[in-house]
Amino acid sequence: MNEQLSQTLQALKGGLTGVPASAAVSNVKGWQETLGGVPAASTLVSHLKSLQAKLEGGDLAGAAALLPGLGSETEKLASSAPEADKDGLHQLATALKG
Repeated sequence: MNEQLSQTLQALKGGLTGVPASAAVSNVKGWQETLGGVPAASTLVSHLKSLQAKLEGGDLAGAAALLPGLGSETEKLASSAPEADKDGLHQLATALKG
């Protein structure tokens, strides 16, 4: 599993509400950079941009409402991910979907 995915899963071990908004924004920006050039991830990147805007605007309820869609898009991306990352992406998708 790649380091970025491992760090994201570690941050979520305490639950989504245990992640400070500033840390979440930093994590979301990192994923946007990582996935920006991946054609199959364009919808996911769009969702990440929306999530970043909600977090930066302090709209935590709006941010939370986006998480299930992010989970679904992450699940879709997992099928075409490198074998070493598939399990971690499935775990992340499950956490995001709640």
